[in-house]
Amino acid sequence: MRIIMSDNATTLNPPHTILALLQHLQLAQPHAQIAVLHFTDDEAAIGLARKGVPVHIEPFPELTLTQLLATCFAGPGTTALQLEQAIEVVEDALMPARLDLRQFQVFASGPQAGRLMQWIKDVTGNDNHALSIENLETVFNIYADATVGASSTAKAAGSASGPSPLDDKSLGAYLLLLRECLHHLHVSQIQLLCD
Repeated sequence: MRIIMSDNATTLNPPHTILALLQHLQLAQPHAQIAVLHFTDDEAAIGLARKGVPVHIEPFPELTLTQLLATCFAGPGTTALQLEQAIEVVEDALMPARLDLRQFQVFASGPQAGRLMQWIKDVTGNDNHALSIENLETVFNIYADATVGASSTAKAAGSASGPSPLDDKSLGAYLLLLRECLHHLHVSQIQLLCD
């Protein structure tokens, strides 16, 4: 498989998980163009498949959850300044890739996808795994407002059935990554792939 990087073309072994996801999703929907946003502690990549074949995997090593947390979310709590810094880091990584996912069915994977879906359900009552840009922007604003101490928002952001992005920086970073992908990769909806 040829993997095209932003700066040059090279042959790589793509992360096994994203390749398997692309193949599985493409088998289920052979005529669709599929994109997978894959963010974990140790992997960050966006994979594309067309006509049953994975055609492009763009790695983003600076956007693994571990790297993003170390770079932008050090220390206790999350501040507005940390969120702004994280947004800039994600934008700086995504923009040079020039990926346009308008024609793709977009899925988000990784261990945080199910946890994010549960938090969104707790906060909004929405248990739909498909998130529009408006839905994701609404929940991101709840999270962002709560990080700066908006009391009514902070109460809404708490989760009765599990951790919220306020308690779990990894979940907050995952939410931020999805939001920025929606904004900068021309995505109108993301389907969360939950375990």
